[in-house]
Amino acid sequence: MATIESLVPERTPEATQPGKVQYWFACFFAVGWAGVVGAGLFHQFGAREFPSPLCLVQRMFMLLAAMGAAYIIRTALLRGSVTGRHYMTGWGLTLIALMGGSFASWRQTTLHILPGAKGYGGEVFGLHLYVWALILFQVSVVVVGIALATAHTTAEHGVPATGPGLLRTAGLGVLWLLGAVIAVSMAAAFFEEGFHWFLPDAPDRYRFFHDIGVLGRP
Repeated sequence: MATIESLVPERTPEATQPGKVQYWFACFFAVGWAGVVGAGLFHQFGAREFPSPLCLVQRMFMLLAAMGAAYIIRTALLRGSVTGRHYMTGWGLTLIALMGGSFASWRQTTLHILPGAKGYGGEVFGLHLYVWALILFQVSVVVVGIALATAHTTAEHGVPATGPGLLRTAGLGVLWLLGAVIAVSMAAAFFEEGFHWFLPDAPDRYRFFHDIGVLGRP
C-alpha cells in the first residue's frame, strides 16, 4: 500500500512562490488553532473554569482542523511539494472539522441565547468563548474554502522543506507545537472526567484527583 514516503519524487519540483504561500498558510492556520486551544487551556487553569462537554468537543474539532493543515505541512516536509490530491485531503478534513465545530459551538450558543441567560463561563471582550469559537469556525470555513478553490494553482509547485532551512524549521516547529497542545488537551480532559463515562453539564472539579482520593472523596 502506497504511503507518503513511497511517493517521494525522484526529482524535487522547482521551488516557486505559489507553493511557499500555500505552505506558509498551512503553517499559520495550524498555529492559529493551536493558539486558540492553548488560550482556552490558559483560561481554564488561570481563571479556574471547567470546560463543559460541548467546550471539549469544540476543542477536539479545533485540533482536528489544525491536523488537516498539519497533513499538508508533513507532505511538504517529506516530498518537497504538495499535489492537488494532498491539498484536497488536508483541507477537506479541515472543512469537515470546521463544520463539526461550528455545529457544536452553535448548539452551545443557542442553549444560552434567551434574554437574561448568563451563559456558561467567563467572557472575553463581551462574548463567551463558545461564541468566539462559532465566529472563528465560520471565518475559517470561508478562508479554507478559498485556499481549497485555489489549490490547483499551487499544486505540484516545489516547497523546499525537505532540507535544512527556514521552511523545514518552521514546519517541524508547527508539528511539535500542535503535538504538545494535543497532549496537554488530552491530559486536561482526562483529569476533568476521571474514570467516568460521562462529564457533567457543568463540571466543578477535576474528577480524576477525587477518584484517587487526592482531593477528597469521589
